[in-house]
Order: sequence, then C-alpha cells, then structure tokens
Amino acid sequence: MRFLSHFISLFVSKPFLLSPLLLSTFPVIHPDLKFIRAVFMMIGGVVGVGVFGLPFAFAQSGFAIGFLELLVIALVLLMVQFMYAEITLQTEGTHRLVGYVEIYLGKKWSWLSTIAICSSIWGAMLAYMIIGGKFLFLILSPIFGGSVVPYSYAVGLIAAFLIFRGLQFASKLEVFVILAFLFLFLFIIGISLPHIEWTHLQSLDATKWFLPYGIILFALSSTGIVPEMRDVLGLRAKKQLGKAILIGITIVVLLYALFAFAVVGVTGPVTTGAAFDGLIPVFGSSFRLITSALGLITILSIFMILGIQLQNTFKYDFQRSQKTAWFLTVIVPFVLFTFGVREFIDLVGFIGSVFGGMLGIFIVLCYLQLKREPICKERHCLNLPDAFSWLAIIFFLGGLIFTLYRFLV
Repeated sequence: MRFLSHFISLFVSKPFLLSPLLLSTFPVIHPDLKFIRAVFMMIGGVVGVGVFGLPFAFAQSGFAIGFLELLVIALVLLMVQFMYAEITLQTEGTHRLVGYVEIYLGKKWSWLSTIAICSSIWGAMLAYMIIGGKFLFLILSPIFGGSVVPYSYAVGLIAAFLIFRGLQFASKLEVFVILAFLFLFLFIIGISLPHIEWTHLQSLDATKWFLPYGIILFALSSTGIVPEMRDVLGLRAKKQLGKAILIGITIVVLLYALFAFAVVGVTGPVTTGAAFDGLIPVFGSSFRLITSALGLITILSIFMILGIQLQNTFKYDFQRSQKTAWFLTVIVPFVLFTFGVREFIDLVGFIGSVFGGMLGIFIVLCYLQLKREPICKERHCLNLPDAFSWLAIIFFLGGLIFTLYRFLV
C-alpha cells in the first residue's frame, strides 16, 4: 500500500517522470479516424429506407429464401463495389459514376447512366416520402386523425423546403443520422428477441422467391459513396479502400439479417410492408412514439441529403439555376405520389431491380474496359475473372428483364 501511495503521489506531482514508463508498458493506440470515417460512409451510403421492406419480403417468401438471396446479392454487390473502387483508384481526376461511364463507355452511355441515377434518386425520395408519411401519421393521427396521404405530402413539403435551403451542414449530419438509424434498428432488434416465435421463421413459399430480389438490391445498392471514401482515405486509399468497403458491407448485411429475423420472428405472416407498424400491437404506444419520432428524423435527414445531391447535379452539371434545379428535384416524387404510386414494396422492388441493375451493369462494363487500358499494364489492377463479370451482368440483366416483364404483363 505504501508503494502504491508513493506511485500515485509521484504520478500526480511529476507525471513527466512516469510517462516514458507508461508509454512503453501501455502503448497508446491511436484510432485510424479516416478509415473509421470511410467505413461509416460506406454504411451511411448503403443503409436507407429499403431496409423497412426486407421483413415483409422475407415473410412472404420464407425467411430462409430471403436470407439466402441476401447473402448472394450482397456477395455480387461486394464484388461490384470492389470493381468500382478499382475504377476510382486507377482513373486520373475526380469523377462520379456518370463521369466514369463517359470515360470508358462513351457519351451516349453516360446519358443513360444519368437517367438511371436520377430515376433511382427520385424513386428513393418517393419511398422516403411514403415511409416518412407513415411515421408522421403514427405520431399525429391520435390527435388530428385522417389518412396517411396528407402526412406523406407534409413530409414531402418539409423535405422540399430543407432541400431548397441547401443546408451546408447536411453532409455534417451523416454520422449522427447513421448512429440514429443504427440505434433504431438495434432497439427494434433488442426489444423483439424475447417475443420471437420460431414457427414464423420456418414457413416457405417458393412461388414468391423473386419478391426479395429487387428490395434487397435497392436496400444494398450504393453507387455514389466509393469516390468520396477514396477522397477521405487519400494516399492510403489503395491499401484501405477495399477493406473499408468489406467491413461496411458486412456490418450492413449483418444488421439487415438481424432486423428481418427479429421482425419476421415476431409478426410472421402479418408482417407489414413498412415493418415497424406491424410491431405496434405487440409493444404498445410507447414503442410507436419512440420508433416513429426517431424514424421520422432520420428519414427527413436522408431525404434532404439525397435531394441536395440531386439538386447540385442539376445545378452544376446541367448549369441550371437554383430554383430550376430545386424544382426538377422535388417535383417528380410529388407527381408520382399524386398519380397513385404509393405502394412501398412495389416501388423499391422496381427501383432496385431496374435502375439498381442498370447501374450495376454500367460499373461492371467500365471495369471490363479499364482492364484493357494501358494503365493496368503499367501498374497492378484488381483482376477479377471476366467470367464473374459477365455472370454479374447476366444476373443484373435477368432481374431487370424479369421485373419489366412482370410489370408490363
């Protein structure tokens, strides 16, 4: 005890005498903040409103079928993200997907990729408008009543106002929004586990095997975040970008699987398209208020960030004025919603299969062209087999064609 008291008094009075000893005995571990931020960017670029559709799709097809499709699609998209990372690392200059498509595939293909990107963002904004309306409805309907539709318009108007403001701190909200979203999912998972009925997870309906495909593709797709991750990592990007993508995708897949497992395990065949509202009869009004308030905040935040990204595309890439860029950004979701496009599951399934599939094909084609460029002869490029690349194209193209066939027939 005397030695301990002497040691403490020495540390307090003359800490500089002990610091070399402490540093050699207990080395200070400095976290790689840039790498951590890149991983968070990967998670934030992927996690979105599509996750709310997963439990319904898994419940309809059977959890085993949905989980298997989640793993397969995640593996394919992981390889595609690696391809995209290699494109960003080996191509000189700062570009986004449209720019890479123009470089490797030509101007005409870049216009098609622009249409696909804009359509996918508009579709995502509409999906946020639908789900956000349900959150707002759950919060305010006990007071004001009414149907979900006016609440969805209200969410759209609030988001449109925030987008027009072009809030400079929008990008700074990313980490807080991700943490709030993760807390929401973990809260639902944690509270659901004691109420799981295993029979809900054992049912199968092979006739609905395709239902999870587009929803999973929508929920896992992210084509805009890899270049930003490269910029954040800087000189370490060649060594760390692939690892950040792998860790980010793994966390997202684990989160999605647990979320679907928890919700389907509780609600089973009565799982709703938006997942959370089907849990309210089980967990009560407090659960409704907590999840709805937290969900609404995150929905509005991501809605705003998506809208600002698209608004800036019209403003800077197409040389439109602020008001015109804002109008083009927000009008499409309102028009589609007004004309009755309000089925969340059908919407995210279509957007994921068609536009998500198109963007995946563009990335793979750019990667195939990159491998034929002289730069890959001068320095090492990621060399995934061409057979896998073409299988990925067939995978995306098959889902796209089958979705369009089902939509038109």
